[in-house]
Amino acid sequence: MADDAYQFCKIYLRSAELPEVMAMLAKLLEGKFQRRSMQLAELTLDVVKNPDAGMIDDFVCWPTFVELEADDGATNEWITGIAARIITAMWDAGIPAVAACSFEDQLPWCGGIARLNP
Repeated sequence: MADDAYQFCKIYLRSAELPEVMAMLAKLLEGKFQRRSMQLAELTLDVVKNPDAGMIDDFVCWPTFVELEADDGATNEWITGIAARIITAMWDAGIPAVAACSFEDQLPWCGGIARLNP
């Protein structure tokens, strides 16, 4: 990993069911899930039900999130590109998505937050 700052990203999703999200991601990334995890060439992706869902009215309490964790050989461009593809695909499907990571400013709509707060 060239830069630890790009190793992890969490993408919060509003009003999305796990099977729907997993099906969309499997098609988008041309991968297969084992339970709720997908292993890509340089990245592990997990789809998780948010245990904090509904606690407050903020994106960090949306019902579902996708965790991206880069492997040691991953480049910053790889994880940034995957995160951007996921955010864009979710918004295109009508599912608001907001990323929480150190590289949000390099993602579409500043990680999705700018689309919520124009």
